[in-house]
Order: sequence, then C-alpha cells, then structure tokens
Amino acid sequence: MKNLTFYYIALIITLLLFPFLSKSQSISGNVKAFESADALSYANVDIYKNDKLVASVFADKDGNFDVKLDTGTYKCEILYAGYKKVIQEIKLTDDEKMAFSLREDGSKKIPHKPEKKRDAIGEVLESESYGSSSDEAEVYMSYDAVAVSSAKRKAVGSTSFIGVRSDGYLIKPMYKPEMVEASAGKLTAGEINDFSKWNLWTDLNKGELNGFQSEWKYANQSRYMVQVMAVNGLPLGDLKVQLENARGEIYFAARTDNTGKAELWRTLDEGLNLANEKINIAVFDENGKHMIKNAKVFERGINSLNLEQNCDQSQKVDIAFVVDATGSMGDELSFLQAELNDVMFKSKEISNSLNFSFANVFYRDIGDQYVTRTQDFTRVLSESVSFINEQSAGGGGDFEEAVEIALDSAINGLTWSTYARARILFLVLDAPPHNTPEIQAQLKRLSLQAAEKGIRIVPLVASGINKSAEYLMRSLALTTNGSYAFLTDHSGIGGQHLAPSTDEYEVEILNDLLVRLIKSYTYMPDCDQNLPNLSLNYPDSSVSYLPQFDTAQTDSTEIEEPIEINWNYYPNPTRGIVNIKANVAINELYITDLSGKVLQIIKDVQPENPVKADLSGYASGIYLIRYPVGKQWISGKVVLLRD
Repeated sequence: MKNLTFYYIALIITLLLFPFLSKSQSISGNVKAFESADALSYANVDIYKNDKLVASVFADKDGNFDVKLDTGTYKCEILYAGYKKVIQEIKLTDDEKMAFSLREDGSKKIPHKPEKKRDAIGEVLESESYGSSSDEAEVYMSYDAVAVSSAKRKAVGSTSFIGVRSDGYLIKPMYKPEMVEASAGKLTAGEINDFSKWNLWTDLNKGELNGFQSEWKYANQSRYMVQVMAVNGLPLGDLKVQLENARGEIYFAARTDNTGKAELWRTLDEGLNLANEKINIAVFDENGKHMIKNAKVFERGINSLNLEQNCDQSQKVDIAFVVDATGSMGDELSFLQAELNDVMFKSKEISNSLNFSFANVFYRDIGDQYVTRTQDFTRVLSESVSFINEQSAGGGGDFEEAVEIALDSAINGLTWSTYARARILFLVLDAPPHNTPEIQAQLKRLSLQAAEKGIRIVPLVASGINKSAEYLMRSLALTTNGSYAFLTDHSGIGGQHLAPSTDEYEVEILNDLLVRLIKSYTYMPDCDQNLPNLSLNYPDSSVSYLPQFDTAQTDSTEIEEPIEINWNYYPNPTRGIVNIKANVAINELYITDLSGKVLQIIKDVQPENPVKADLSGYASGIYLIRYPVGKQWISGKVVLLRD
C-alpha cells in the first residue's frame, strides 16, 4: 500500500510539472518596416535581463527570430540601420510571440544596394555614387592592352592580366557587370592551414617557395605552441602569453585562442642565426605571471599549463573585413554585398549568447580617389552591410596596392575589444603591397602587433595574386594564428585564380568556408562543459568511405571491386582515451583541433587491431580524427569532456 501511495504521489507531481518540463520557453516573432511592411532581414534582436545582455540573435532573411530563455522579466531591443530602435519589456512565463514594426529614422541611411548603369565593357555612364553624395564619379581607365610576355606572366604567376602600360605596369582586368551578378552565393574557395601541414610548409620553404623569404625579409622561425587550461580541463582563452629568454627579453607576444592555445615565434627575421639558449613562456592571468621554464619547440611537443582560475569566458567576437576596392575586385565586393548577412547569420547559430561586432576598412592605393575608408566596430549587422553596400570597385591600374596602410588602419585604428573570445581580420585582396624596405619592416611590425592583440589575420586572395604574395599572406596568417583562404576556378567566375602550393585541398562554397572558419574560431564549451551542437559536416564516431573509379578508363575484364573503408572510434564522448578500429591499414592518423592544427600523429594502424589515442592532455572540446585517402581527407569528430 505504501508503494502504491508513493506511485500516485509521484504520478501527480509528474503531471503537474510536465507542461513546464516538456518544452522550453522562448520569445519568437517577426521584424518588419512600419511604412512598407517589408521584412527587415537579419535585424539585431538583443535580450537584456537587469541591464545584462543575456541573448543576442539575428532575425533570418524573412525577419523571423526565436530565442529560448528561462522564466523571468526581460527587455527586448530591436536594432536595424536606418530605423528607430524598438524596446519592449516582456514577462516570460510561457512561449511569447511578438511582432515588431520599426519606423524609419530620417537622420540615418537605410541599407540598400543601388546599381550603377554601365555600358557593355563596364564603364560608368552616370556619375551616381554608392549611397554618398560626396563620392566622386568613378572612372574606369581603359588602357590599350599590350601583350604580356610569357616571362612576365610567369613572374606574376597569373594569366589574368590583360596587358602592360607604356611605363611597364601590369593592367588588371576591369570587373564587368556579368561577373558581379554571377558571383552572389556561387564563389568557390579553398583553405590551407599551414599549422595542419607543418612539415609540408617547411619543405615548401626549401623548394617551391624558396627565395620569397629573402624577397620580403620575412620568415617564421622556431615555432612554439602553448596550451593553457583550467584545472577542470576547460580552455582558457584570451590570456596574454610571451616568449622570453632567461634575461626576460621578449621575443614574441600573443593571446590564447578559444582552444586555450597560442602560437609563438622566436623571430620573423629572415636569415637570422638563432643562438642556442633556454626559452621560457610567460602566461598572465588575473593572479599574475606564470612561467613555463625551458619551453619545448613545436617539434618536441606542446607546452601545457594548468591554472587555478574561475570560468569567465568572454562572449565578444570582433570581425573586421579589410577589402581591396580597386577595379579588379568587383566580384569579391559583390560577394560581401550580397552574402555577408547570411554568413554572419549562420555563424551566430553557434550560440545565442555570443556578442558579435563588425568593422570594415576599404582601401585602394596612394594616388587613387582614396587610400582607405573605414567604419569602426558596430554591433548592428545591418549598419556594417550598409557601409559595404556603399562601396564600389574602381581605381588601381598598377599591380601593388596600399595593403600595409589598410592593415595599419585596421589593427591600430579600429577599437578592438579589450577582452574577447575571438578577433578575426579577413583580408580580401588580389594584389600584394609595394615591396620596399620600409614596407617590409612595417608589415613585420603590424603582424607582431596583431598577434599581441590576439587578432587572427585570414587572407582571402582572388585572381591576380602571385606566388610571392601567396608566401607573404601565408606568413602573415602563421604569425597571427590565422589561416590562408583563396578563391578557385571551380565557380567559373572572375579571372584565373592561382593554384596554391600544397598537396591537396577541399573546394568549398565561399559562404560555407567562412562560416566554418568563424565557428571554429568562436566555439568553446561553456562553464558546465556543455558543448554546442556544431554543424561542421563531419561524420561522428564511425566513418564509411567507398573509393570511386572511372570505368571509362579501365578494361572491363580488369576491373577490381573498390575496397570500402570502414573505421570507428569509441567511446564518444570520451574522458581521454579513444579506441580506433579500421578494416584497412592506415599509415598515419592525425588528431587535430577544429582549426586543423595537428596535435598528435598515430602511425601504422593495422586492420581489425584497435589502437588507442590519448586526448587527456588537451582541453575539453571537439577534436577531429583524420586521415588522407587519395586526394581528400576522411574525418570524424570526437568530444572530449574533462572531469
């Protein structure tokens, strides 16, 4: 009888609580313009509780949003460029649906995308400006093309130039309307993270890219990696880190990233003979300075440090676009104008609590209509996109542009967050800076400043880039813990794109690539070690791959059935040890973080013979188990949770 009574009491309690336990509460709704009733795509929706920002999302392209919250009283704030801010208090006890209509603010510019009228070859017919009456009319110079010699083409590494002027300058092609219209959402790209192929990068510097170190007086030498985590295994991000000698002289300064890791370099000076001395790593947190004595170079392993520190993760994410706006950059500029909303919307899906800010620097060259145009950081996505929509591609004419001036404006002129989860600078360009001793020194100084501030430089190079510029851009990415991205010919849009020096790479839609990079740079487990569900298109726990073959090139009597490759790993999630079992022999398995950095190599995996990977030395998070098959990588993701 006692058991039966207990059963009924438990049943009543369950029935009473079920409505509250079976669904999460949310604020959802729609944002539109009051005057036209049009949806305000990608509006900012900020939720405050007691003046603290607790959630921040973007509405989708149709103006819809949905934010899950606990019971309580909140203030909902809607922001959109060109419209008056709307604030409404909401007492949330159940799901709430809202409809917001924003009125135009006559003092601010409404985001739009005006078009210029052009003739068949792309020259401006009317001197309309892109949203600013103070802009001068754009002039697209038409030079008589002179055939570029094969030697000259080889020197620049591209066949996309249309000629040379009488003074010897190369002429880049003008962008055409059809290039701009075709590019929206269709540009293809690849990415090379040289940290993930470190031995290959070292070999390239001795071979195919040999000589460019001397050309730019820039060389990343003597790499050190450090990972800093709390005693419970959580990564500690945005901590100041320094590479020092025994006398306390600082060689390099950086900040730990979202995985708790920092990349440090003994020197960037080409040709410098490094003395054999003991190197220390200093890490600074709220409790002061912590030392790793006699630090290991990367070839000897990763330097690790565990600190007694409360979990205090920043939600700030700063993203700046530094864009070459000369005449040959029309298709790339069109991409930003058409697709940046969608890229940021998808990137924001990692967490409602992340607080994104955006900035822009557009640049040309000395002697053009302008050298730089800058918009400082704003949290309102539509304001950033509005600024981008006002820009147009024009000017240029010679090969090099004012890259160093633009980087200085971005690194030292923008108000980057003092404390942030990630600071990302996308450098979009199709030409290098001018190569003079002064600019060489400035580029080195700027990359050191970016690393010290925790700003990752991610070059995105377009048609017209040459091998010399490729080397420089990859070096800037390495110095600042970034990665190198490049457009490819697979889209059929724009001029010919230079194939990078590497063994292999995956072709992606540019939108997807940028979203993947932003997610990998901003993802962190929360203070309770809950990991967000990341959509990164990687399989989970088990992998099956069937190689393809071309029957048209094979005698039908000699066709052999392709061998299906199966492998799995367990447990997943894991507290440290992962067992990996495959049905075929694998020469090397790679354990990497989400950005692709190789942390561990497991050699000689034999069929049906499980091997163990020990991840217990790493911070909590998501890791990839990868191996190459032919010209592609097979990957699976494993979740590491620390006690």
